[in-house]
Amino acid sequence: MSVSKQVSLNQEQVEILTGLKADQKFINPKYFYNHRGSKLFEKITQLDEYYPTRTERLILESCANDIAQYIDKQSLIIEPGAGSCKKIEYLLEAIHPSVYVPQDVSAEFLKQSAERLSKDYPWLTVSPVVSDFSEPINIPSEFERHTKYVFYPGSTIGNFEPEDAVTFLRQMRQLVGETGGIVLGVDLHKDNETLHAAYNDKKGITAEFNLNTLAHINDILGASFKLDEFEHLALYNSQQQRIEMYLKSLKAARYEVLGETLSFEKGELIHTEHSYKYTIDGIAELASKSGFKLAHSWLDGDELFSVNYLQAD
Repeated sequence: MSVSKQVSLNQEQVEILTGLKADQKFINPKYFYNHRGSKLFEKITQLDEYYPTRTERLILESCANDIAQYIDKQSLIIEPGAGSCKKIEYLLEAIHPSVYVPQDVSAEFLKQSAERLSKDYPWLTVSPVVSDFSEPINIPSEFERHTKYVFYPGSTIGNFEPEDAVTFLRQMRQLVGETGGIVLGVDLHKDNETLHAAYNDKKGITAEFNLNTLAHINDILGASFKLDEFEHLALYNSQQQRIEMYLKSLKAARYEVLGETLSFEKGELIHTEHSYKYTIDGIAELASKSGFKLAHSWLDGDELFSVNYLQAD
């Protein structure tokens, strides 16, 4: 008897089970982010080893006026996956857009962020859009006259496979039209030691973050994966220029989940995330394939991270 006849599964449960039954087991990285996962990620961003967040912040703060030179005043800024809407604040005064459209799947979190921004920037129209990251962002018709720009910080673009990154950027190109562009955060290719340390911190916070994914899917599936039967593994694949993150099974085990028996060999890996690192030439190529051109890149002094402006081409 198939699972579908025994148990009525929602789309989320089907997605997770499909990944756990694959030859190379995987969990979508969006399942990092339950309440505890979000808190752990905030801790990660404050770690000495984790350079991306603080480095990008420094670039945005120090280069805000330069970035603003590429963006029309009284424009519309769209931020996919905006979350707390914190990073846009580094640019708001310099750019002074008319409208800010943050998009996120978490309605209550987005509402709170939008209300905070509206209070702190009374001259700014904040129009949140609650939708899944994969869905098109619909701009209210009354804002169509504004020149549109996308703000996509945090090097989230590195979590896409390269061909999927091109697809995403093409969607953003369609969204901003012929006159707009995108401010894009991209982590840069660098030495293995720096990258390894960033994803294997001494305090073990990244390991907790990765392992918490199992706690999250336990809640979603009603499963009983034991976190102490897995360990965090993060390594840099220099050939593909990407960090790969896994959960490694410490023993052979079987788990009963929604009528399915999931078997794990000792040492078997569950892929939870990858993060591609780019060169400036690689970013220019990505832009070109997506209908943009790389107009300018701003880097920190150590060339760890980049903020880039891609102009519609």
